[in-house]
Amino acid sequence: MDHVSPAAARGSRRRERTRALLIEAAEQLMSQRAPEEIRIEDVAAQAGISPASVYVHFGTKDALMAAVTERLLAVATESLRSAYAAQTSPLERFAGVGAAYLRLLLDHPAVVKYLTVTGERGPRTAVETEVVERFSRLRGEFEESIRAAVEAGAIRRVDPELMSYFLFGAWNGVAALGLRRDALAMSAERVEQAVVEAGLVLLEGLIVEVPQT
Repeated sequence: MDHVSPAAARGSRRRERTRALLIEAAEQLMSQRAPEEIRIEDVAAQAGISPASVYVHFGTKDALMAAVTERLLAVATESLRSAYAAQTSPLERFAGVGAAYLRLLLDHPAVVKYLTVTGERGPRTAVETEVVERFSRLRGEFEESIRAAVEAGAIRRVDPELMSYFLFGAWNGVAALGLRRDALAMSAERVEQAVVEAGLVLLEGLIVEVPQT
C-alpha cells in the first residue's frame, strides 16, 4: 500500500482548495460577462491569488472555462435528473422539475448568462456546443414530464413540447432580471417569489378539476 506523507496530503488538499477557489471565482465572473470577455487576471483578482497560480492549475484560460462549464453541467444534470426520477405523482414531478430548475438558476446565475450569451451569438467552442446539447436534452426530459402529467389526466391537454419551451424561456427570462444592473433589475428573492406566484397561477389553470359526485 502506498503511503502518503502528511506533507503530501496537505499539499494535495491545498491544491484542491485553490482549484475550487479559482473555479468559483470564474463562475462568478461568468454570471456578469461573456466567456471571451473574462481574462486570467480577472479570475486571479476575484480569487485573491496570483495569475501565475491560474496557469499552474489549469494551463490555459480555455481549460479553466471548460472546468467551470463542466461543473455547471454536472450540477444541472444532477439536480434535474433527481427531480425527473422522483417517485411521486406526475403532477408533483412536473412541479418539482420546475422548482429544481429555478433553484439551479438562482444558485448558479452563470447558467443564465451563459445560455443567454451562447444563444445570442451561437456556440463557438466544443464546450459551448456541449452545453447547448446537454440543456436541450434536459429540456426534452422536462417535456416528457409534462407529457406524463397530461397522459395521467393530472393536467389539461396541452402541447408538451410547446409548454416546455415556454416554461424554459420564462424561467430563464425572469432569472435574467436578477443579472440586470438597471431599473429592471430584481433581487434573487423577488425573482423566486415572482416565479412561485406565477407558477401557482399556472398550475391552477392546468390542473383538471375532478367532477363532484
